[in-house]
Amino acid sequence: MLESQKSHHFTPPAEFSVPYVRDLTQPVKPITLDMLVLDVLSLFLNHADLSALPVMDENNKYFGIISRRNYLNLMTRAFARELYARKKLHVLLVGNADIFVAPLIANAEDRIDQVIVDFLSRDPGIKYEALPVIGKDGIIGVIKIADMMLKMSQSQGHLIETMQQLSARLNDEVANASALQKNLLRSPIIELPGVRGLSTMITSSEVGGDFYDYYMVDGRWVVILVGDVSGHGIAAGTIVCAAKAGVNFLETEKEKEPHKILSRLSNIIFNTAHQSLLMTMFAVCLDTRTGELSYANAGHQFAYLYRSMLSQLDSLELGGLPLGKNLNTDYEQHTTEIDLGDRLFLYTDSIVEEENAEGECFGYERLEEVLVNHGDSDIETLNSSLLDALTLYLGRSVFYDDVTIFCVEHFEKTAEFGNTNTVAELSPNVIEQAHFTDIFYRANPGVISPCIQRQAVIMLAEQNFSDLIPSLSEQGVRRILLQDHPINQQLGWDTLLNQHLHNNPDDLVMLLRSPDQRREFYFTHTEDKTFIINEIDAWLQEQSIPNPDRLDAAIFLLDELIENGLCGAPRDGKGRPLYAKGTSRELGADESLRLDVSIQNGLLGISLTDNWGTLTPNVFLNRLSRHVQGLGLDSGVGGGGLYLIWRMSDYLQLRVFPNQQTQVCAFMDFKTHFDPEADKGFQFLYHSELYEAINNDQC
Repeated sequence: MLESQKSHHFTPPAEFSVPYVRDLTQPVKPITLDMLVLDVLSLFLNHADLSALPVMDENNKYFGIISRRNYLNLMTRAFARELYARKKLHVLLVGNADIFVAPLIANAEDRIDQVIVDFLSRDPGIKYEALPVIGKDGIIGVIKIADMMLKMSQSQGHLIETMQQLSARLNDEVANASALQKNLLRSPIIELPGVRGLSTMITSSEVGGDFYDYYMVDGRWVVILVGDVSGHGIAAGTIVCAAKAGVNFLETEKEKEPHKILSRLSNIIFNTAHQSLLMTMFAVCLDTRTGELSYANAGHQFAYLYRSMLSQLDSLELGGLPLGKNLNTDYEQHTTEIDLGDRLFLYTDSIVEEENAEGECFGYERLEEVLVNHGDSDIETLNSSLLDALTLYLGRSVFYDDVTIFCVEHFEKTAEFGNTNTVAELSPNVIEQAHFTDIFYRANPGVISPCIQRQAVIMLAEQNFSDLIPSLSEQGVRRILLQDHPINQQLGWDTLLNQHLHNNPDDLVMLLRSPDQRREFYFTHTEDKTFIINEIDAWLQEQSIPNPDRLDAAIFLLDELIENGLCGAPRDGKGRPLYAKGTSRELGADESLRLDVSIQNGLLGISLTDNWGTLTPNVFLNRLSRHVQGLGLDSGVGGGGLYLIWRMSDYLQLRVFPNQQTQVCAFMDFKTHFDPEADKGFQFLYHSELYEAINNDQC
């Protein structure tokens, strides 16, 4: 009977308790303002676990606290050591008072949850790593913010046990934690110079483990991060807070390299969770001037890149260990290029892993189908359509895991004059005319109005202009003509000015209408290159050509053009060449490469036409810009051939129909002596309504 009564006796769960500050306090002997600056530095360098040092004044009263991170950031600089050598702390105080500041002093008898709430209300960005602790007899040590957060996470078992008994109180606390976490996230509406988009986050519990963030560096580089902590709830939320604190610090340091961002965040998560929780993350950085996109991955789902001009969806496939797995993890970084109108889509695993009643996942194929079908829709429609498709497939609107969707579009290039919302604010000088001279541009540097289609913009140069190419390329100017060059009369000045009005499949025929000689060659194999070059060389030597010394330059130009057509034009959806330079191969049945050579009154025209249509203005202008700035080849991308083709020509014209055809026409005037130092006119005609509409959407 007694056993029966005992088995039915209700024993209330132990009351949920949170450790007190005294339990986590690190005893540290305070220092005084009379201590030498370098002695303090030695203390930090010799004690890796020393996070902060309390400082006492001349009356032995609390004066402030020196953070390890802030102090080392200052004192590890060579000039600081020399400046403050044999100086005391009170000298360092002058001009560096912020080093001695803490948002609050923790009482040893306070609960750590109360301290955390008070601390985050004062320092939501978590810029400070430790707080001074005061006891009955004064300052007794310091307490680390990370230790308090981790201790809170480890107390989750007790918290869950007491939830039912203390639901009102605990639900309120969880609601506060949820509100705090949401306040840590940036606006879901992304509006940055050159980039716009939308983020949607749905948590499966009050406190989620999904994470996104973004920031801009120097008005040019946009950094985007999307992550997911293993699990969800308050423990995962704690790791999210630690990640956010780390990102805030990286933002202040203007860190923009994705692989470095992941490596440093991994150390933060490792030191916070001690491998009890891990976090995946995909990191990207977009250069809004050049369109270069760098990315790295820490075990997260691959991001998608939708290339609008090609209506093609690519996966940015790259692996890596989750954050917090190991210390000092190195991450691989890849680079690609995106054009105006392209979209970047990041997400968390629940999108593809949520299961319907039959236990079947939504999957990648359905996700990709939605992304492609809504490639031309606005981002709001894309996000809502994806969520609608997911809920329809699942047969429910409740998700068992956190869901995050992050989509941004590269809608304009930024200029170095500044970054604001309107063109008028960018610079007092807004160029409204389609034609302007290099002299005018130098005297009135400004922003070319977005209301002018870039296909119609021409700079008419009176002298060498290559130093202007980087600035002009950032504004999408891809047509530059030399006003007094003899080749203008041979090709027809009005004809050159009106090239944007034509959709010619063969520019060589249009520009050299009455050739004295003409040859045409079709490639079936890469080995055809040597034969065709030798054939043209022999043919040219038979012609009565003035300045025969230019024949070698013509053959060199011909070699670069053919090599570019064989190895540079065939590219995958990520802009990567399909074949390495020098690869021996037979051209595919659906691959076409044609070479045309014409001579008319001493003017040599060489045209190479492929059916890939992969070359973009962004790529071409970026190659020219890098070379004129002395940066040379782009690592892993190449592009020297395009620069040399421009330099060796007297006039260069490129016409591209995206995903259909690229035609490169190079002209050499054999009646004039070649000057390798002189800049040459060029025009890049790109026939894409989308590319032009993006530049014109503000008008």
